[in-house]
Amino acid sequence: MVWFIVGACVLALVILALTVTILRFNQLSMARSLCDEAKRQLLVELRGRHALVPAYIGTLQQITTRDLSSVELALASAQRAPFGPRGAAAENALTRTIDEAAQIPSQISDRAIAADSSLAMQTGPREELDTTIALLHGQLNVLAERILAGARIYNTNVDLYHRQRERAVSRLFKNVFKAREPFTETDQERSSAEAEPQDQFGASNRTGSAGS
Repeated sequence: MVWFIVGACVLALVILALTVTILRFNQLSMARSLCDEAKRQLLVELRGRHALVPAYIGTLQQITTRDLSSVELALASAQRAPFGPRGAAAENALTRTIDEAAQIPSQISDRAIAADSSLAMQTGPREELDTTIALLHGQLNVLAERILAGARIYNTNVDLYHRQRERAVSRLFKNVFKAREPFTETDQERSSAEAEPQDQFGASNRTGSAGS
């Protein structure tokens, strides 16, 4: 009778351990899936912005002979950068160059007016180009906000996933459930870029994350 009770207790403990292990495995699997889905959605927004930038550059080139290679280089860097801190830093740089290029139409208009007030009366094609540039810049700003929101969601999911990986039972599956890189600019990446009061994907910014 005693052996039967001991055996039943051991069996109950084994069943409990298996249940906890299975539940933990499923929780980790779900957390990983949320990270991967958030990354997929973020990549869609990033690629959408990358696809729109060439049209923005091409339209700007119709009104100025100014060198726009900085925007082109920033775009190429963002497209090549791996997903993660380097990618976030490249996207920050792209955002800055896009915003800087958006000042070109107003600067040209100011110089034209200062040189000859009669040029202020020249409307038509130039106004249409200015409107197109403004619309493209607005669309790029919308995409930048979506990217920021997507990065925030992704980084939050990564943080929760990593916390679950650190739990006692979860450590049994660390080789199965690999870590995910946050999409946020590190101090090292930020120090090599132009200083900004707040980086779009900075470690201390609105993403609220520590670090694809």
